[in-house]
Amino acid sequence: MTRLQDIVVPAIKAGVATGLAYFLGSLLPLPLGDYSYYAALGAFTVVGLFVVQSATESLQVLGSVAIGVSVAVAVQAASWSSAWSVGLTVLVCILLSALPLLGRQRTWAPVAALFVLAAGGPQPEPMALAYVVQVPLGAGVGILVNILLLAPLGLHELDRATNHVLTILPEEMRREAGRLVAASEGEALLPSSTGPSPALAESRGRLRLAVEQARRARRGNLRTRLPPHPGARSLARAGAVSRCAAALEAVSVVVAESAAARGQSGARLRRQAAAVLEQAAETFEGALRPGQHHDSMDRSVREIDHLLEQVRSTPGDAGLDHVLFGALAVTIRECLMVLQQSDLLGGERPGG
Repeated sequence: MTRLQDIVVPAIKAGVATGLAYFLGSLLPLPLGDYSYYAALGAFTVVGLFVVQSATESLQVLGSVAIGVSVAVAVQAASWSSAWSVGLTVLVCILLSALPLLGRQRTWAPVAALFVLAAGGPQPEPMALAYVVQVPLGAGVGILVNILLLAPLGLHELDRATNHVLTILPEEMRREAGRLVAASEGEALLPSSTGPSPALAESRGRLRLAVEQARRARRGNLRTRLPPHPGARSLARAGAVSRCAAALEAVSVVVAESAAARGQSGARLRRQAAAVLEQAAETFEGALRPGQHHDSMDRSVREIDHLLEQVRSTPGDAGLDHVLFGALAVTIRECLMVLQQSDLLGGERPGG
């Protein structure tokens, strides 16, 4: 979806839902029909949500509104409007709406109570009844419009989070490559610079959240039952990128465990591992520009094979180098295979 669609489609849906809710609300017998703008308000609160989410939150709205209206009517019957009665009403509403079942819609309770106190007058019952009837009516209209008019799939947020991780992965690979080059020259890695970077961990966390939201958006969504199954490729792409990010975090741990080079063989291993990461970074950058880096995968595979050959010939006095850099080579290769299998890159599946 383009950015323009992300703005225009929700605007059209909100306009249709609120207008239809207002019209239906005005058809109710008086005095309920005089409060049809509450139906429009109820529709607006849920029309932009996911299908299952909108149904759940409409029930939460109903529960919160019922609490607020009940408290306001009770206070109005026992006293007159004053600073004390208004404050007491809001206090009681907040306490009663703290139920976990009401979720984020708990704020409706004090809002509904204040509406009744402000506009209900000495006889708030008609307005209170209209509030309880019209808001759920509008929420129902919003759910229906959500189902029939392109219910959101959360694809814009998902693709944006995926692309953000894809832009960070090459940077992180080059960062690890630079550390290995330094280690090949006999420099010890500083403890503060070891391990996965906060930027990678944070972006991967946002991607996991976007994947979860996109999966929730597919539940009960009729658009997912129509070919070509909107969002299926975006979810597969996001899952592949998330697994690659996890693999790179593992690579960071491997690099962190490697000490400064011991002799020429250790230096060669670290330089070749750096070359693997540099070439893999170029291949990952091709995932953002499909069709422009068909040869990049082949070069990555050759660099990985070269590293594995060096690992096999590593002398026994090199410590754990053969284990660490063998793990690095296999991890990067598996990560490239994930990209290939998820149709993010063209060409053949990496061998080795």
